[in-house]
Amino acid sequence: MSRPVAIVYTSNTGFTARYAAMLARLSGIPAYDLARKKELPPQGSPVLMMGWMCAGAIKGLKEAAKRYDLRGVCAVGMAVCKKEDQARLAADNKVGGLPFFHLRGGYAPEKLSGVYRLMMKPMARMVEKAPAETEEQRALRDAFAHGGDWVSQEALSPVLDWLSGGD
Repeated sequence: MSRPVAIVYTSNTGFTARYAAMLARLSGIPAYDLARKKELPPQGSPVLMMGWMCAGAIKGLKEAAKRYDLRGVCAVGMAVCKKEDQARLAADNKVGGLPFFHLRGGYAPEKLSGVYRLMMKPMARMVEKAPAETEEQRALRDAFAHGGDWVSQEALSPVLDWLSGGD
């Protein structure tokens, strides 16, 4: 399978956009926001799709799959995602046999708009009231209360390895 010629992405609060820009810089593959229709690569182009997570769904994936020849998918979410969870997430989003990566992004409640702000309020209350016994649970509770940012160049290592012909 040939290498993607573009990265297409959706971003709500900016974490996926930052990963896409970072990956574009490191790989030399241009990145395009799916919301900017006039600037997108031609239909049928081989692409890597990056989308933000919302209620277990990778935003923009269906649109990208209809328009492009998907070569890989990156989901960006606020939680830590273990290997077994990645397989379930890929299956739930019908990624098929494509290379699949989960990148931990962040949570910026002040940047949420409309329906997403409403959706996250009860979740934040639930997390705030739940006992936080592990470091991971405490970090999640803190992120819901104050926001959090886990975007890092190191997180892109598996994606860069794949793009360079590794796994």
